[in-house]
Amino acid sequence: MKASSDRILTAIYCDDIRYEMGNKLSFMGCYQGELFVPAAPTILAKLCIHATAWTPIARPFKSLTFRVLIDEQTELARQIVPPEYFVGMPDAPDKTATRINNSAMLVFSPFVIEKPTILRIMADTEEGEISGPRLLIKITPEMAPVPN
Repeated sequence: MKASSDRILTAIYCDDIRYEMGNKLSFMGCYQGELFVPAAPTILAKLCIHATAWTPIARPFKSLTFRVLIDEQTELARQIVPPEYFVGMPDAPDKTATRINNSAMLVFSPFVIEKPTILRIMADTEEGEISGPRLLIKITPEMAPVPN
């Protein structure tokens, strides 16, 4: 698949996503690229990913699937945007906008961490694959077991 350089994928990795009054979302416990745990295996009560795929207004998505990968190869989750969603989409309400977006929330509860690993969000579109940000899951160095 070809990469689309003018289409981008962003993500927030966090402990929880909450709906607030006024049609707002709050992100609790956001990770800045790394998540440290004291030992492996361990279980998190919840791990959330809020992913947003962006495309130029002139090239709206015709198909979109969000995927979460572990260690760049194993698919953990997949969320398909139904094709009928893209039929008859209205024009962007803001005439100054240059991009439109589609978002997805992926929630894992519980989330089992068996070893240090990498999570990455990806998006598949009719033009190819878009690679999003990753989350490195590490064992806290000072708490890691000392090899014999």
